[in-house]
Amino acid sequence: MSDFFPEEIIEKILLRLPIKSLIKFTAVCKSWSSLIKTSTFVQSHLCTTIDSNNQNDAHLLLLSAYSRSYSYPAKESISNEHHWLRWDSPEFGKYSKLSNPFPFFTYENQRRDLRVFGTCNGLVCLESFDPCTRDCSPALIWNPSIRKIVMLPTPPACLTSTEYHNYRKYTSHGFGYDSHSNDYKVLRVVSLSDDHSNLSRFTTVVQVYSLARGSWKRLCASVVPVDLQAGGSERPDFVNGCLHMLEIRLSVYYDDDHQEHRKCGGDSFIAYFNLATEVFGEIMIPEALRKDECSISRYGESLALIKNKCYNLDDPANCGCDIWVMKEYGVAESWTFLYSIVMVQATIFGFKRCGEVVLEETNVLRLRRMLSLDPKSGQVKVFGTEYCTYYFMDSFVESIVLLDHAKAISYQGEIKI
Repeated sequence: MSDFFPEEIIEKILLRLPIKSLIKFTAVCKSWSSLIKTSTFVQSHLCTTIDSNNQNDAHLLLLSAYSRSYSYPAKESISNEHHWLRWDSPEFGKYSKLSNPFPFFTYENQRRDLRVFGTCNGLVCLESFDPCTRDCSPALIWNPSIRKIVMLPTPPACLTSTEYHNYRKYTSHGFGYDSHSNDYKVLRVVSLSDDHSNLSRFTTVVQVYSLARGSWKRLCASVVPVDLQAGGSERPDFVNGCLHMLEIRLSVYYDDDHQEHRKCGGDSFIAYFNLATEVFGEIMIPEALRKDECSISRYGESLALIKNKCYNLDDPANCGCDIWVMKEYGVAESWTFLYSIVMVQATIFGFKRCGEVVLEETNVLRLRRMLSLDPKSGQVKVFGTEYCTYYFMDSFVESIVLLDHAKAISYQGEIKI
């Protein structure tokens, strides 16, 4: 083709090809392979795909779940991971099921799961999790579109002093993209919690992994907020270049019964971590919600705040959750109440572009089902299977990110880790 078309025309053609065709064309000739695997082309292809998806309203959502099975003759419980792509549309149709590049349980390591905790620009980040000890650590970055993974090095040990042996460690992980340096980063927060004041509120360590550098670094203790605590059930939400976590302001009081100082929780607030500057900041939430049980979720290019309400037999209509949205990202005064969802228990997974909310409903019999709910009409679409426990949802874009990474491992079937 180079005999008939200038190189810049060939590049423009390649940029518009689907990923499967593009991967095949790396075998056409050395010049095409070299071009497609450059960082500039990888980034240009991502931008082209995002623009095309926006023009055609062809957006995807990644949903992850796990199921349990039993191995014989050992008769041990085995966790099986499942990942689906669905159209981010009112129809919410299936797009594809992603095949795992690895067995989540091997003969040598049968007690650890791998769970998704973040996705960005076609990359999926997973942590290795031990259900027995609750220990977890970031394990790998995976691009299912091009069947490549990057294994993450083990984070440096922290909080290992003998004075901490009687305290349990809690960890939280977040994943996102630093557009200023074209780098993907993992945030790891490790906390040692107790209710006494002799550990300076919470002892917390923050580590950051850079895909570009291929290594971990520990942030200076002076930049770590004193109220930052790991171990919550939520995963940090990546919005506007920052990872967001709902935290509780801590205070110290004197316990007359035990004659010692103790810690207690105060108002809630949103802490964020800027991946470019690697600095923490805060976003205030509405005063009326600061003492309520809440959670946060990404809502388009901003944030949603979910107030959870417990089911009460004496007041069955006052249950479910209230949804608030920050209309203008970063502006606390723009928090606005949207609507209430009335059901025994609602666990929010995220919001679709059409305004529908994806959630798990639990009824009075503790039976659960996954729903896509239109809050305006009240119509619901039931999806999923009762044998799977869903735990993650976020937007997804197919990309060739990692194609240019020197340490990315290609796979065809499954590989052991």
